[in-house]
Amino acid sequence: NNTQAGIDPIDTLQDLFDVWYAENPDLITIQIEFSEGWNLVGLPSYVDDAAYGSIFSEAISGTLFSFNSGYVSESELIPGMGYWLRFTTDGSALLTGIPIYDLTLLVNEGWNLITGISSLTNVIDIHDPGGIIISGTFYNFNSGYGQVEQLVPGHGYWVRTSSAGEIIINP
Repeated sequence: NNTQAGIDPIDTLQDLFDVWYAENPDLITIQIEFSEGWNLVGLPSYVDDAAYGSIFSEAISGTLFSFNSGYVSESELIPGMGYWLRFTTDGSALLTGIPIYDLTLLVNEGWNLITGISSLTNVIDIHDPGGIIISGTFYNFNSGYGQVEQLVPGHGYWVRTSSAGEIIINP
C-alpha cells in the first residue's frame, strides 16, 4: 500500500501539477501569436495538458510535427522541443503553466528544431559548453525563414550544430 505513513502517490501529471501549484501558486500566462498556415511553436511552460489541441485549439488536427532527421507526427508538446503546427487563421493562444527557468537540450549534429524557456532569451546567452552551435544559424519561420537574435516564449526555432551534444538555455 503506497499510502502508508501519509505518503500519497502522484499518479498523473495533473496530480504533480496540483501538488506544485499548492506549494507555488505563481503560475505564468503567456500569449503565443500564430499566423495562418505553418508555424514553428514550442511549449514555454509546464502545463497539466500538453496535447496540442488543448494548447492551440485553432490548430488543424494531425498537423503537429517534431524533427529528428525527418518529420515525426506528434500529439503532445515537450518542453525544449520545437514543432511545426498548421492553423487556418491568424490568432493567439493563452497558456497558463509553471514557469520554465532553464533547459538543457540534447541536440543532434545538423539541424535541430528547438524552443526556449518562459522568458525572452538572447541567442548569445545560450550556454554552449561544447562549442557546437554554428554561429548565425538560429531561424524562425513567418511566411519564410528569418535569422533571429532572441528566442520568444512559445515559438520554435531551427538551429544548426556541428556535432551532437547539449546546449543550456538559462539566461
